Amino acid sequence: MQIAKRLPYYAGLILLAYMPFHLFLAQSLSLITGGLEVWKVAKDVLVGLLTLFVICMVFIARRTSRTFWLLGGLLVGYGLLHVALWLVHRDIYAQSAILGTVYNVRLLCFLVIGYGTVRLYPGMFQLRPIRMIVLSAATLVALLGVLQYFLPSDILTHVGYGIERGARASFSIDNAAGFTRIMSTLRDPNSLGAFLLVPMAMTVLALLQKGSHYRQMVCSGALALMILALFMTFSRSAWMAAVVTVGLTILWQYRDLAMVFVKRFGVLLVCLLIIGAGVAYSQRHSAFVTSYITHSSQGSSDIDSNEYHWLFVKQGLDGIAQQPFGHGPGTAGLASIQNPKGSFLTENYYVQIGYELGVFGLLFFVAMQVWLYIRLWRQRNDPLAVVLLASFWGYVLMNMLLHTWSNEAVACQWWLLAGIVLALPTIAKKRA
Repeated sequence: MQIAKRLPYYAGLILLAYMPFHLFLAQSLSLITGGLEVWKVAKDVLVGLLTLFVICMVFIARRTSRTFWLLGGLLVGYGLLHVALWLVHRDIYAQSAILGTVYNVRLLCFLVIGYGTVRLYPGMFQLRPIRMIVLSAATLVALLGVLQYFLPSDILTHVGYGIERGARASFSIDNAAGFTRIMSTLRDPNSLGAFLLVPMAMTVLALLQKGSHYRQMVCSGALALMILALFMTFSRSAWMAAVVTVGLTILWQYRDLAMVFVKRFGVLLVCLLIIGAGVAYSQRHSAFVTSYITHSSQGSSDIDSNEYHWLFVKQGLDGIAQQPFGHGPGTAGLASIQNPKGSFLTENYYVQIGYELGVFGLLFFVAMQVWLYIRLWRQRNDPLAVVLLASFWGYVLMNMLLHTWSNEAVACQWWLLAGIVLALPTIAKKRA
């Protein structure tokens, strides 16, 4: 029984360590073992089974709570909503519907796993190994990404990457030669940028805390790698999200210090911001700005990536207005790519949820996030809670522009940690 209670904790550590490298391992190892689809699906099957195991063990160990009941209800309700809409729209392409359901529902699975892990193992639960794994995985991912920038662009084709195998081997700005974007072991540059938000904020807090010289050196090196990798993604949304996340983390964790800094250098910062904005505007037609900043270097006969983005969002909103009860899971977002009749990327995760699950489904998801945020805010005395609260707004920003929560590494990292933080008061009560 004691071993069974500990299994979710170790499984959670494995998930945090494995998910950032899932795509790379699946593409490369499947060249040896075969069964690429099995490799792709296995992680989600294991997450589903682990979720059921955690729920059963919490009941058997009599470690339920009102929060656990609520999380379980949210998970079941959200899952049933997907199934009901699939039954209503039976013409949906089955593979897209399954993937759409998995991508959406696994967010709550990670949340339940994180919460149940602490409930089952409160007496000996330690956050230090979790922090070490998150930061070590992110540092390695960042290092591989930086190295990727200097390696041949087709290097990943030798380890199983390719469009025909479902994973692009390289990315560039507007698909233009000479404007490389790194994605390291994740699926795309934007996902890499999103994945680095939480580890960067954690590393900044570690640097601001007192520690040994060796510890400060390690943290400085890790942060430098993450910042460099983030820059090389050339993901504008990730850049903005990183500023929001790190800025809010420092402001909330070191409010007095931040206010002193603002009072001393606020005017200077505003002046620099105005000057920078003026320079950027004056250089808006330069090759650097149009290529790396605005991503609008294509010829005038074609619309650029920014115009495509707003076009897709508008189409998604039009779809919600036409079918306010939803088109069904997998009809929009990354899961829709599987449909041979054509995909529909809304370029906005919230619009995607509204398109798939209707207005009710979107309100359900937003209300659940509001409740989760309020609960995390009550625990803002914990540094990890502060990081999650700050990165929440970074992810809100990115999800307004991308399908960020559909990436397994990003989703696992934030939602599993959120579940753990929700249950941290259990440790305090147990030890009191």
